[in-house]
Amino acid sequence: MFEQLLPYTPYLALLLRVVVGVTMVMHGYPKLKNPKQTIGWTKGLGVPVVATWLAIILEFFGGIALIIGLIVPIVAFFIMLEMIGNVSLKKTKMKSPYIAGQNPAAYEIDITYLLLAVTLIVLGAGIFSIDALLGL
Repeated sequence: MFEQLLPYTPYLALLLRVVVGVTMVMHGYPKLKNPKQTIGWTKGLGVPVVATWLAIILEFFGGIALIIGLIVPIVAFFIMLEMIGNVSLKKTKMKSPYIAGQNPAAYEIDITYLLLAVTLIVLGAGIFSIDALLGL
């Protein structure tokens, strides 16, 4: 069954890259635009300012890198690490129970991004990418 999907893998990698990249940019842009608010909120949870800045940079610029297909496995690896941190933070500091749609700190979206990042690490950027043009 999966063998039938193999010819479509480059298109699936492109689709996944662009969707994850766009959503990362959408999450990162407001934080980049108003970092003081984000830093204030994360500082209250005990997150170091440097870690918050790294997350903001990763979400915005990493999202752009995913969209254009530049260093995709590396960006996806760091997104995976960020999502592991988010889930951990929400479980420990925010005491988030799993109540989908009812709790603003629910972590199911973070787990979804984590799995998408792992998929991008495995698939790579695909042939429709700057990585492919550069032979990476």
